[in-house]
Amino acid sequence: MPAPGGQRAGRNDQAQGLNICNVHMVATTSRPPAEVERLLLSQFKVAGEQFFNQASDALSQPRKSDAIPNLQMFSGSMETKRGNALFSTFLAWPEPEVMAEIIAELQNRQDPQIASDAKAILTLVHWAVPSLSKEPNAWMKLATEMRSVTHVVSACLWARLHATGEGGVPVSLGEAVGAYQQCGSIEQEYKTQEPVVKTLDPENYYVVGLLPETLKIILDRHPRAISRLGPFAANLKATADSMEVNQRAYRQQFVTTPVGRTAIAATQLVGRAEQVGARAISNSQQMSRTYGDFLANRKQSESGQGNREGEFIPSPAIQQRMAAMATAYKNAGAPDAAAMNEVRQLQGAAAIGLTRARNAVVQEMFSSMFSGGGMANAMKYTRVFQDLDAASVRSCRTYNSFQQAARALSVPTQEDDKSSSSMLGDMISAK
Repeated sequence: MPAPGGQRAGRNDQAQGLNICNVHMVATTSRPPAEVERLLLSQFKVAGEQFFNQASDALSQPRKSDAIPNLQMFSGSMETKRGNALFSTFLAWPEPEVMAEIIAELQNRQDPQIASDAKAILTLVHWAVPSLSKEPNAWMKLATEMRSVTHVVSACLWARLHATGEGGVPVSLGEAVGAYQQCGSIEQEYKTQEPVVKTLDPENYYVVGLLPETLKIILDRHPRAISRLGPFAANLKATADSMEVNQRAYRQQFVTTPVGRTAIAATQLVGRAEQVGARAISNSQQMSRTYGDFLANRKQSESGQGNREGEFIPSPAIQQRMAAMATAYKNAGAPDAAAMNEVRQLQGAAAIGLTRARNAVVQEMFSSMFSGGGMANAMKYTRVFQDLDAASVRSCRTYNSFQQAARALSVPTQEDDKSSSSMLGDMISAK
């Protein structure tokens, strides 16, 4: 697997080429393999590639419940930049190295807020893939431990649990409303503390995602809760009810915009990279064997997202196949390595395009929140942003795999930035 990159992209990403992947929202790790395995086995039944494969399969067909209809709802809701980086990276590309970082952060005594984020992430992961948990009902044990901690994710999760009764939690409208109100007031509570000991990640967007979606879950189950939520409750309910409609409408609009066309072009470049790579691999006995082993050991489950005409992100399955091609690339002879240069650069072009689109949408979302558009308008961006964010992580991670393989074979990659940017520009111009 490739080594993860760094943090969030800045506003000058258009000029950064492939450097955009080095500053993107991807958690870093430098732990030795033995430590990674030890950390994973403290929480889960398996480690290594087996953990990646099983977690990928589970997340490609995510578990759903009344309390958590969509795990992505919690994206952008961790309280720290580090926590949001870890959660979004893991959802997109569930490597054991990233999970090891999450588990290690549980013991972060220098920053208890990051430790709380780590526990919230683990709670959600154990809920999503309970078959991997070392202990039965691990998610509920962690959620119960977090009840005494003031935390955005914990408060909204408990509001949902008390509203729905999931996990054997007693249904209580009073508890659900109280936890929801706590979730909504946490940011202001942190700001008014003296001295200020906690702040939220500036790019935390729970007020336009997790919070209104939590309200909708409560009111769908308990319509009379509206009387307990104050004079603005009716407007909040109307906003929450229209959220999905507005998100679908924006998704349709997005693909017609310049940013949407960039994302579509990037997705088509991934498809082209797979075609070119398949031809190159078929001409190499050694690469064919390595890639064939991957296909034999993986259940390819297309998520239904991506790879359709006009869709703007590649499916997770095709990105996993591309990462397997990068692994096969490490076993290439000199002629084969040369043939894979185009594949690497095509994948790089996709990474640039998807990350540019991701950054453009998040900037538009926050601009809407703080410049008069209001929370209701900002809500429409969240699903498209989350899809682009995950696709960007996967594309950057896969390109990094190709780059590492090339360097191991002493194949120069200095021209990748120029070539990949040119490929993306050509694909956009052709649309």
